[in-house]
Amino acid sequence: MQIFSWSSALRGVSCLPALTFVALFGCGGSGDYECSEEKSCGLGSVCVDGACVEQSCATSDQCGIEQYCDSTSTCVSGCEQDTDCMYGDACNVENHTCESNECSDTRLDCGFNEFCGPDGDCYDAGGYYCHDCDSNADCGGNGNLCLGGYCGVTCTYDSDCPGGYDCAGFQDNSGNIIAYQCYTSCYLYEE
Repeated sequence: MQIFSWSSALRGVSCLPALTFVALFGCGGSGDYECSEEKSCGLGSVCVDGACVEQSCATSDQCGIEQYCDSTSTCVSGCEQDTDCMYGDACNVENHTCESNECSDTRLDCGFNEFCGPDGDCYDAGGYYCHDCDSNADCGGNGNLCLGGYCGVTCTYDSDCPGGYDCAGFQDNSGNIIAYQCYTSCYLYEE
């Protein structure tokens, strides 16, 4: 009578094919997966077809500016929505590119000393904004004041001023507001 043992049956046979078989098919049948709805993957991984796959993102919020999280959970260049782009730019969703958006608000969409025009383009304010002055006469009249060596320009609301300026109230020595002027720290913008 011959006694059968696995150790003698595998003697002389490479262990690699047997280990490969175990690795591919497992021991517990088709229900043994690395992950499932009940068994989640670790941080930074997602479950794909029962296996934990490392991911670089789950949402576009985890990607850099002008990048979005694609279907493979990878941050890629481009955009899927406006919030993936620089502020003021819009996402062209057809080709996933960020494009300059037309301006709609001077204070949000335009640069320093620019206004938003009716055609959606920003244009230079020109005029007396931050113009050097020695007296009010150097600021073109119309209630414009020479304030600390630079012209202010009469205003009523912040929206009357170009980008980078505020409509600020200026007081006399008694504390009474004598004028509202578009004003900023002009010396910071000298060339």
